[in-house]
Amino acid sequence: MNTTTTPERPATGSGPGTTRGPRGRDGAGLLRIGLHLMLAALPLLAISAHVFGVIRMQDSAPILVIPLAAGIVALTVLAPHQGDRVIAQGMLWGVVGCAIYDGFRLTTVHVFGWWADFIPTMGTWITGDPNDMTSGAVVGYLWRYIGDGGGIGITFFAVASALGLQKCSRRTAVLAAVAFSVFPVWAGLIATVWIAPQGQTMMFPVTATTLTLSLVGHLIFGWIMGLGFHRSRAVRESWPWEPLTGSMPALPAGSARTARPALLPSPRTPHTPPAGQAIDPDTWELWRQRLEENSRARRTRSLH
Repeated sequence: MNTTTTPERPATGSGPGTTRGPRGRDGAGLLRIGLHLMLAALPLLAISAHVFGVIRMQDSAPILVIPLAAGIVALTVLAPHQGDRVIAQGMLWGVVGCAIYDGFRLTTVHVFGWWADFIPTMGTWITGDPNDMTSGAVVGYLWRYIGDGGGIGITFFAVASALGLQKCSRRTAVLAAVAFSVFPVWAGLIATVWIAPQGQTMMFPVTATTLTLSLVGHLIFGWIMGLGFHRSRAVRESWPWEPLTGSMPALPAGSARTARPALLPSPRTPHTPPAGQAIDPDTWELWRQRLEENSRARRTRSLH
């Protein structure tokens, strides 16, 4: 006996082929990203503020940076959010890029002697003891890697994800990261050293050599950060909102139910319905009618 399998009515919900509507920009998630970006900017701004004489790092570090960092870490642990994975990846690749940058920079400092290492001195701005360069080096490099490198990485990953660079080619991601590391990061550093009255005394003199070396270092940093962004699965899977550029468009809610497809899906066998979760009711009804017509035609041919 020839039997016909009747396809089940597609269930309501989301499946592999369901068209998703735009993901909502929840206020709590956006506030969290804003806090991450604020924290990411503070370590670099604290250096500039210290050099310009606005507020000492000995004060800004314990009053602003460290409490905000502790609060955000606690929030991330106690109430994790999907976007936190992107932030963590940005910080990781920022630290990696900074380490590779320092491989170049410290070679030019300690091997060739082309300029001095001001990071230990910057660390003493936080400890408050200009004579203890050992503690200054430890604190200064922690600030450099976690605060500066990690903060820049967080900022780039968040901004690039919001602009939809996770859908672009590796070349585009790397060029964007290099451009970001040059402006505003490198340009901001040079502006601080150049414009601040004590900038060249406190940090390093602005010469053709120091400009070239610092620029090359930031190009290396940007290149590593761009490669990390392109390779990161988190920026493709965990960024919780549609890009601001609209490069990942989503149909309005309900459009999948009202639009009538031009072509019907082709099932592999007459008795294998398409995935119920992947079609809308109109498509399901047309497919069901086609299946019944084909079944009746086969029964008629078998009788003759």
